[in-house]
Amino acid sequence: MHKLFSILFLVIFYSTLNFGQATVTIPFSCTDGTNVYELRIGLDPTATNCIDPSLGESDLPPFPPPGVFDIRFDLSPYGCPALSVWYDFRNATVFPYSGSLEHMLWWQVTTPGVSAINITYNLPPDQSMTIVDNITGTLLNLGPFFGSGVAVIPASYTSFGTKAKLTITYVNIPVELTSFTGNVIQDGVMLNWSTATELNNQGFEIERSTAQQSWQKIGYVPGFGTTTEPKSYSFLDENVSNGTYTYRLRQIDFDGSANYSPEVMVEVDMTPSDFGLSQNYPNPFNPSTTIQFQVPKASDVSIVVYDMLGKEVKSLFASQVQPGKYSVEWNGTNNAGMKVTSGMYIYRMTAGDFINVKEMVLLK
Repeated sequence: MHKLFSILFLVIFYSTLNFGQATVTIPFSCTDGTNVYELRIGLDPTATNCIDPSLGESDLPPFPPPGVFDIRFDLSPYGCPALSVWYDFRNATVFPYSGSLEHMLWWQVTTPGVSAINITYNLPPDQSMTIVDNITGTLLNLGPFFGSGVAVIPASYTSFGTKAKLTITYVNIPVELTSFTGNVIQDGVMLNWSTATELNNQGFEIERSTAQQSWQKIGYVPGFGTTTEPKSYSFLDENVSNGTYTYRLRQIDFDGSANYSPEVMVEVDMTPSDFGLSQNYPNPFNPSTTIQFQVPKASDVSIVVYDMLGKEVKSLFASQVQPGKYSVEWNGTNNAGMKVTSGMYIYRMTAGDFINVKEMVLLK
């Protein structure tokens, strides 16, 4: 029976993942040392005190046989029928939102009086949580909790108690990002993020840090002001080399107030797999152009410009470099610093046995 119930749990749990994500989601991981349950609460403009299928909420089957751990939220104290859920989102029509909202935890432990319940939480900044009994309010009094950690409902309470009130106190909580990711692409690190709704959102400052460098602003993306429609954003960080980068967003309202997003860490390895010489850009050009090249290992590299008769015009680069991507600029002058005439020129890269030649055009 235990195995059958575990399979039923997985089927129901994963089916909820196909629904929309709430504007603010707070996850909990709950266990008494046996099964682990993932619960969620939070805020959304479309949420009610009862079941909201669009947010992944669904009524659960009865508790399993005694001796099998189960934990959920009881909706019956809040004007709903005798329903229970793993997700319990509540209504917030305006953001930033402030207020206290109560949720009723309901459980069955493996061994009452022996099994304690560990609730791992990760609260948004400046928000708090308490857990008290639903009988007198004095038999169990945990918190307030901030940030992340583990709240423990002791075995002494599970010996007789099967419910407790979990209360979240929200203080000016802004619209939470529904996603924020960073991925390495050929040109750098691509950051993507989405919002469910926005209120007075002027825009996002993109900040970056490394082990050697504190937080710095590297870009800005304007917001959509106030909207109830989901919005998506992206930003490309091209100024990266091999190493670990941490990114965050500073969301700014029109009144100047700001909030930080969770951080995203990205490991960058831009080491090329082979030698390469790129076409200059722009081409044709005036007055200057950029030439990019790459090496997969430490190499002595030279970049030389020739005229169409094969005569050397300009030595642009001559140095030993480590694996990576590089660029040099030619401003249309020769080795003597004199401006050259319009026309077609050849540039050649030499790195050990690797030789590559391309053409470019200078216009005046």
